[in-house]
Amino acid sequence: MRKILSAIGIVASLFSSAQINVSEGFENTTYPGFTNVSFFRSSVITACVGSYVLNREFWSGGTVGSTTYASTASNGGKLDISFKYKTHIYSGGSVNGTMKVEYSIDGGTNYLPVQTVNLTSVISCTNFTASLPQNAVPAGSDFRLRVSGQWTSGDYWLLLDDFKITQSPFLAASEVSKKENMVYPNPFNSVIFISNAEKVTGVTISDVSGRTVKTTDRVSKEINLSNLKSGVYMMSVRYADGSSSTEKIVKK
Repeated sequence: MRKILSAIGIVASLFSSAQINVSEGFENTTYPGFTNVSFFRSSVITACVGSYVLNREFWSGGTVGSTTYASTASNGGKLDISFKYKTHIYSGGSVNGTMKVEYSIDGGTNYLPVQTVNLTSVISCTNFTASLPQNAVPAGSDFRLRVSGQWTSGDYWLLLDDFKITQSPFLAASEVSKKENMVYPNPFNSVIFISNAEKVTGVTISDVSGRTVKTTDRVSKEINLSNLKSGVYMMSVRYADGSSSTEKIVKK
């Protein structure tokens, strides 16, 4: 019996220590976990970091493309995502399209939106950041993070670089309640409430194009957003301990 319990303990320890931890700048010819559709590694256009990026030319003959990272190492903890992106055109070209960031927990059968960024001009290297709260990616699930481009018109390149995906340790429910906040109701009409507001140092709200529509460093439990139009927004919350999280909110 002791041997069985010991074996179970070892397996549980190994499982709990697993977590997603990625830092990829595409400087090497192989980049484990990533699968590209129409994107490819190149150094022709200046990278954001180092010498190489993933890029894809979008035009009438090439309207879609994506890169997808896959992992089954999730421990169920909060997942922080960041990467850099930029657009580039040749003389006479123009930029008109979108970049979608999505994730899946069932191996890519279904995807959930993180954010859609409108691409309408030449963009220098810009940092994309988002967080998926604890339990959004359950332990052991078949996780996918997909970044894709969609062409509307014009002729331009979308470049992706410096991916960082890091996962926090899984926290007990009591620990989560001390640190993380609940935003409610969602969807909302004109006012949104945030629990544990005393642990928050700032809130930034952006539209789906990434444009900041409201920011405040004076956070109270009640945030009035009556001036916003109906639609989808991303609410980034900064905590007193230096961490942050991002949540999709919907105004009716």
